[in-house]
Amino acid sequence: MKNYRDFDTEDFVWDINFRIWVLSPNREVNAFWEKWLEENPDKTAQVDKAKSIIQALVIKNVAFENEEVDELVSQTIAKIDENANSTTKKIKLFYTKQNQWLKIAALIVLIIGVSISYQQIFHHSIQPKGVYEKYVAASTNQLIEVKNENDIALPIQLIDGSLVLLKKGSRISYSKDFVGNTREIYLSGEAFFEVTKNPEKPFLVYANGLVTKVLGTSFTIRAYDKEKEVTVEVKTGKVSVFAQSDARVEEKATSRELKGVVLTPNQKIVYAREEVRMDKLLVELPTITIKKNIKPQFEFEDTPVSEVLQTLEKAYSINIVFDEELLSNCPLTASLTDLQLFDKLDIICKGVEARYEILDGQIVIYSKGCK
Repeated sequence: MKNYRDFDTEDFVWDINFRIWVLSPNREVNAFWEKWLEENPDKTAQVDKAKSIIQALVIKNVAFENEEVDELVSQTIAKIDENANSTTKKIKLFYTKQNQWLKIAALIVLIIGVSISYQQIFHHSIQPKGVYEKYVAASTNQLIEVKNENDIALPIQLIDGSLVLLKKGSRISYSKDFVGNTREIYLSGEAFFEVTKNPEKPFLVYANGLVTKVLGTSFTIRAYDKEKEVTVEVKTGKVSVFAQSDARVEEKATSRELKGVVLTPNQKIVYAREEVRMDKLLVELPTITIKKNIKPQFEFEDTPVSEVLQTLEKAYSINIVFDEELLSNCPLTASLTDLQLFDKLDIICKGVEARYEILDGQIVIYSKGCK
């Protein structure tokens, strides 16, 4: 664990865990920093200043090499000099010997009206080597790479019995024997995974800054290099996801438990790479998750709405939040068998003058009860 007591304002600005807290907070990260500030109240001023800088400049989760920083600062200053004669604004640039305040230089570029954007500057600096290539290059294992350039999905059987359906224009790299305590896959593109269960050896997929961890389940990952978002959709079982930049990434990856944001069937995560933000949602068309030989009944006659919602909750493995006591006195007669989940919900809510929202991967029903 880092010793944040020794951090100054600039250190906080560039710390990945701190930026995640500012730009994309979650319950776990909030708890850590709130507790740390309680224990270190004298650092509040520095923390507030660092937060203000990050929020003002929208610092992205990018790890720069020293040479990249120096080059980019030089480019930025040169751009300022180039445009200095065309502006009447007076700008002061504070740039101390070790303080590589690249973001302040970028802000100055915006102030004087330079046409090049902040995101374009960074895009140029991080593109030469893709995330997938960096993962593969950093691996200590001998990897096999498979590419699919055909129009149909390419099935790949792994040594542990797991199946990968690799979509067109995608590629994966993996160790033939899965040596070590984990089963690691590196993905660029899109693939469906059906993973053989082995709690003793977690299955990890690294894809464009997002790590997906499973013990045994099926899911789809979409992670193309040119797209700003990575999406994980769960079909069966559970998966956990966390950012590669997470300060506890190694602990979460090697643990036998699912740590991070946990997804269940019909849930998905959308990871905004540049903003280090995760949104937990439901898939567009949720499917029934109970066994195929058990056909759920969606024919209701004077059935309390509370029971109807419980039937949907069980059939789709989706948590539905509602006031059971309030809706137990609301009867519903409807045939919902051939409808998609959201169509079912529309009819139910219309029948009892209620409405629903999707919040954090679950359905929340709002109702005042029956008249």
